[in-house]
Amino acid sequence: MWYREKQSNTKENINVRVKEILKNHPFFKILMDYYGVDYNDIDNHLDINIKKMDGKYSEGNGEEINLNEKLFNEDNLLNNFHFIVHEFFHWIKRRAEDKFYFNDPEEVQSFVIAMTWELIRGKSKEDIKRFFAPIIFKYFNDKSKAQNTLEQMIEKSENLKNMYQKKCDLNG
Repeated sequence: MWYREKQSNTKENINVRVKEILKNHPFFKILMDYYGVDYNDIDNHLDINIKKMDGKYSEGNGEEINLNEKLFNEDNLLNNFHFIVHEFFHWIKRRAEDKFYFNDPEEVQSFVIAMTWELIRGKSKEDIKRFFAPIIFKYFNDKSKAQNTLEQMIEKSENLKNMYQKKCDLNG
């Protein structure tokens, strides 16, 4: 198994192998889906480092997971993989912080309802964007994710407004 191949445990090999497990194991896929973190973020925004660490086995900072080189002594990484799991969860949470406020379906629905109300009152889609964009964008570091969230909310608002108008038309 890879964790027993001490001679091939270079930084690059360990980085690739650990990432393969994190990307492919169903447990980690469930966690990433649950917190809304893109699988590609593992390759694009996570680095696995091996280094000397006094008194620590692992630590992370949202961009990397640092592993104590002692974890690779005596082929014991598998038995200590929980250290990676622990730091990986911190990494997931930090990645999810970009939109943590909008991971709550009720919060998203509340924005959609508020947007729908404004559409029913005669505000334009552009008015809705101008008013709600600053509120939504402040919760995101990634502006393209913020824009996507805003667009999805507006689309749902327009659909709900259309349902409202059809109901009103039926009731005359």
